Amino acid sequence: MKEIKGLKNILESFKTRQVKFGGYAVLITLTVVASLILLNLIIGQFTFQIDMTKNKLFSLSEQTIQVLDQIRTPVNIYGIWQPGQDNVDIKEILDLYLARNNNLRYQEIDPDRNPGFLLRFDRERNGIATGSIIVEGEKGFRIINPDDMFDFNSLNSGSTIAGISVERRLTSALLYAGSGESPVIYEIHGHQESSLSELGLKEFIDQENYDLRQLNLAQSNIPADASIVIIVSPRTGITRLEADKLLDYLDRGGRLLIMADYRIQDISMLNEVMASYGLRFDYGIVVENDPSYTAGDFYVEVPFMEEHDIINALKEKYSPVVLPFVMGISKTGTMRRSVDIAPLLSTSRNSWLRSDIFNNSAMRIDSDITGPINIAAAVMDPPVAQGSEKQTRIVAIGSSTDMSSMYGDISIFNQQFVPGGNTDLFMNSLAWLQDRPETLSVRSKSIYILPMQLTNLEIAVFAGIFVILIPLVFFIWGLVIWLKRRHL
Repeated sequence: MKEIKGLKNILESFKTRQVKFGGYAVLITLTVVASLILLNLIIGQFTFQIDMTKNKLFSLSEQTIQVLDQIRTPVNIYGIWQPGQDNVDIKEILDLYLARNNNLRYQEIDPDRNPGFLLRFDRERNGIATGSIIVEGEKGFRIINPDDMFDFNSLNSGSTIAGISVERRLTSALLYAGSGESPVIYEIHGHQESSLSELGLKEFIDQENYDLRQLNLAQSNIPADASIVIIVSPRTGITRLEADKLLDYLDRGGRLLIMADYRIQDISMLNEVMASYGLRFDYGIVVENDPSYTAGDFYVEVPFMEEHDIINALKEKYSPVVLPFVMGISKTGTMRRSVDIAPLLSTSRNSWLRSDIFNNSAMRIDSDITGPINIAAAVMDPPVAQGSEKQTRIVAIGSSTDMSSMYGDISIFNQQFVPGGNTDLFMNSLAWLQDRPETLSVRSKSIYILPMQLTNLEIAVFAGIFVILIPLVFFIWGLVIWLKRRHL
């Protein structure tokens, strides 16, 4: 049998040093490529992400995670939009919810192709807007309109998106879908109060699944289903009968939010209710003499925020509270041992409380009470409830409900003119009173990118580093290298 020509030479070539090392290199390359493909397939099974946005726009808060971990029954989430027209930001946040709990099921519904499907949720036949989200649980459902998923700032040129509220709305809707119940809030009227609707708070209260009702204490008792009673800036004092009804309600573990300002004509009965729990309103107006605690006016306070569940979420969000014409709040001389009082907001040491509100002196006078002055406080009695024991809670804020501006008197909750911290303070107070910690910090996340603000000293330091020091270092380094090479 004849030997194939050249075959021997080919076989011999595989034994050369070059081919051996080349084969090793190819084998190593194939091994590395196969390992990378396998590693990529393994990593693809995980949803590992890092949220590098300042306000954690695409991360769930701890409170939302607590709510999701407690869901044990199926919940359907429907995105009402046409194929390919979903909002990317909203969808990414929805994906975080779905990845956290397998009981959540998501489905996109084309409103043009499934009008009959939407009818069972559109009870009032007002229509469901495209872009809405429907959250349906065993106990009920909630519809989140597209406009409710964002916070808007109204400008002369139109409205701009100021923040994302998707998590806030979804978490609230999940709470309702799981329970089917809305805590009832009774708003006291009959004393020339500012209604929550007039103040622009009704929408926020509805979105948090509260049932807001009005109550005239002079004519009716506080109903048994009252979760919270609210008194907002009464202009006339409450009567002895009304004070007794409030005290009876609080003795049964009631929850009370009081916002009072200097315009109240008689504060004695209200203070009698407060005194039973160690607090009182100090009549007058706070004058703030520290510019870092004001919003451009001695009577407009930007208070220091204390440590408390109501306040901590505002501090984390860097959301300031701005309160005009505030009264002081202090502890009474005697109080029951079971009462725990926590300050929420306070003024600076350079402030004072002026009880003679008709004295316009810019200097401190003898009758003034020197700061710091508490202007908001929270009360618990007892601090820790054992078993079925009733716990009374009170939030008192020495605040006005409107402030003067070039546009006239405006609500301190009007986010077009006042930072959203005031609204968050109010809503966090309701959540704390209702003992709903899961909603305390689930607030809108701002998308504003604020410019860097530097002092003159900081500008000089940065200029020295980047304009002088760094170029000088490179120049000296280059000079040294040039000199060494020159002498070689």
